[in-house]
Amino acid sequence: MTKARDRWRTEQRQAALDRVITALTASLPDLDRAQAGQAVAEAHAAKGIPLRDLDRHLTDHPKALISGEAHCPPVVVRLAKILHTAGHTAVVRPACTDCGRSNLELPRLGPNGRLCINCSARSSKGTCDRCGRSDTRLAARRAEGLICYSCYRVDADVVEECARCGQLRMPVTRRPDNSPLCASCWVGPQHTCAGCGTVGPAKSNGPEGPLCASCHHRQQKPVRACGRCGQVRHIARRATSSRPDICEDCQSGPAKTCSVCGKVRPCHRGTDGAWACRSCRPRLTQECCRCGRTRRVHTRWPIGPVCSTCYTVVLDAPATCTGCGRHQPLIGIAEDGTGICGACAGTAFDYTCRTCGLGGRTYADAQCARCVLTARLQQLLSGPDGHIPAQLQPLRHALALAERPRGILHWLKHSPNAALFASLAASGEPITHQRLDQLPPSRHLHYVRHTLVHLGALPGRDEELDRIPAWLDTVLADRPVGHVQMVRPYAHWHLLRRARRRAAQRRRPAEPGSFLRTRVLVALEFLTWLDEHGLDLGGLRQDGLDRWLDAGNTRTYAIRYFLSWTTGRGLTGKLTVPSIPRQQPSQLMDEGGRWQLLKRCLTDSTMAMDTRAAGALILLFGLHASHVRHLTATQLVHRDGNSYLTVDRHPILLPPRLARLLHQLAEAPHTRAALTRTNRGEPWLFPGLVPGRPTSQTGLSSKLLPHGIDTRPARNAALVALAGDLPAPVLASILGLHPNTAVRWAGFAKTSWAGYLAARAHDMQRHSGKDVQDGVPRLPSSRNTQDNCH
Repeated sequence: MTKARDRWRTEQRQAALDRVITALTASLPDLDRAQAGQAVAEAHAAKGIPLRDLDRHLTDHPKALISGEAHCPPVVVRLAKILHTAGHTAVVRPACTDCGRSNLELPRLGPNGRLCINCSARSSKGTCDRCGRSDTRLAARRAEGLICYSCYRVDADVVEECARCGQLRMPVTRRPDNSPLCASCWVGPQHTCAGCGTVGPAKSNGPEGPLCASCHHRQQKPVRACGRCGQVRHIARRATSSRPDICEDCQSGPAKTCSVCGKVRPCHRGTDGAWACRSCRPRLTQECCRCGRTRRVHTRWPIGPVCSTCYTVVLDAPATCTGCGRHQPLIGIAEDGTGICGACAGTAFDYTCRTCGLGGRTYADAQCARCVLTARLQQLLSGPDGHIPAQLQPLRHALALAERPRGILHWLKHSPNAALFASLAASGEPITHQRLDQLPPSRHLHYVRHTLVHLGALPGRDEELDRIPAWLDTVLADRPVGHVQMVRPYAHWHLLRRARRRAAQRRRPAEPGSFLRTRVLVALEFLTWLDEHGLDLGGLRQDGLDRWLDAGNTRTYAIRYFLSWTTGRGLTGKLTVPSIPRQQPSQLMDEGGRWQLLKRCLTDSTMAMDTRAAGALILLFGLHASHVRHLTATQLVHRDGNSYLTVDRHPILLPPRLARLLHQLAEAPHTRAALTRTNRGEPWLFPGLVPGRPTSQTGLSSKLLPHGIDTRPARNAALVALAGDLPAPVLASILGLHPNTAVRWAGFAKTSWAGYLAARAHDMQRHSGKDVQDGVPRLPSSRNTQDNCH
């Protein structure tokens, strides 16, 4: 009897399932029977009460799935959602009869049809017959009538004594022995979220495991290409008529104080209610399928989960896909083990730039960084007519061809230098030195001016001297008229005139700007002191000058230049400013330490190449840091198997190791900013951050100091050693020293070369010269030099 009943039930169930599938295929012509059966199974309607309800409803309402009728059983809502998600657009999902939304679950049946949770809660509101509150949610019926949820929670028929705290409360669960637990004492099951790794209650079970509430809602969001960054990700904000789809990464949350790092950033609230920025947000750590390290999962490709580092590496190195032959990032694996792109792997991942069509990491709006850079340069450097001025075309060309366009995009967005370029272009006026002089002085203006000169947009000028007039106008703006009438001609016709003449005669750039400023400021301070003490410049006596010098420091002795100028023009009598006594060098590096550091500079490959070269030149030849930083590749020549470096007028024969190091430095690609890597300007051996300029003396010294090379003691020790081996005239001509300076170094080294010079003149008549070859002086070669430099 039982077997016959089971067989009858099976036949009835199969008949009902056949009728449901037939009704589905009849109302949806593009749906075959296999797909219909699969959809019914996914809706849990292949048996039991759901199958019975679905069969009855479709029998009474054959067009239920395409009419959107909301007066239906829950199984119809589930089936309509599955079919609509599968791409059957003819299916109309039932909507809530109160709010009209069709993308929500409809768990309740109201008088007019299905209701969502919120509308169902609102529809069950009324006046509580126990406490009298109106428009409140009604939970149960009692003798006096309907009661609200607050009254229900403390109702005598509901509350029980909690087995843990002993309070009379509504139980929310029971122990295995049936003893009740209240909401405060109950601890729900804890799960590790498969999405973010947070331990807490699970909202749902996904394909990869339990999910917390945040990750559950995230999984419900559609996955498609973001309209801002171009990446295929979960869409946080759907597209509207004025805004494209925005993914979670591009959506900026409210600016809050991050509970982890304490910084005010765009944050998102976690499941625990705490705000966390994107960097501090907890994420699931898992083994990366490429590098094998356990790190945060940045994305999941067909090859598996990948970390942020491997994500960047793969996208920045596209290769030929074995499936389609396109040059794309290989994020999947074919059956033969070769790499394939996302399309060939059957996913929606597409990393093709919509502008140039190249595959790789996109930057914004589904475009690669270089295409975005080209567009933003056009926008940033355009004038009022929408075209980039001719003066800024070299700048646009140099930036557009930068090796790392992402770095240039960051520079355009955050650098004040880029903002200054944009303001110059937006004004529509020609860019000249005179126009730049009208702007407030700043290091950003200094950078922009040097960049334009380096790129040929502006003619070159002696920047150190030509900046003095504008500075002088600022300094004299609030000075007494008598002081201005005295100092202005002194600065223009004496200091600047002499400085320009000397700069034109020097082989390397002079930097007298700070010295000129000091002499002008000292003159103004002296004139102010005279006014305060009721003295007149024309009647100044030596005792008055001595009093002023005694009250100051060594800086005040620069007044000699001003008084020399006034005396020459008959404005003052003859006055004497004593010279500052010259002191012997007090900081000397010991000889053993100098040779040890020199050997390290020539052999230690872990040091930066420019640091090694600068240190070796200072330790071996005693060059000043200001001389070293102005060296260019044109001063380094190689002929007849030897290398020579011209520091002043005569080339110096270089030891082999130092020669190789300097040639490597001259041939190495620059690692500085993109604008310094152009072929314009001097080929500096030590380029700086400012285009067309060498590194600063302070920057060069700060690079050497961490390696134990203090430039002053190192240079003093090298000059003492050279002065003990070379005559002062030879030392001066080779290293560009003043003859008097070379003589003082020889005196410090306790060496007199008067006898050598007489013997040298006699020896030159008899021999063809063993110490001079082809006009190139040879520095003495001690055994230490040979051991360290060969």
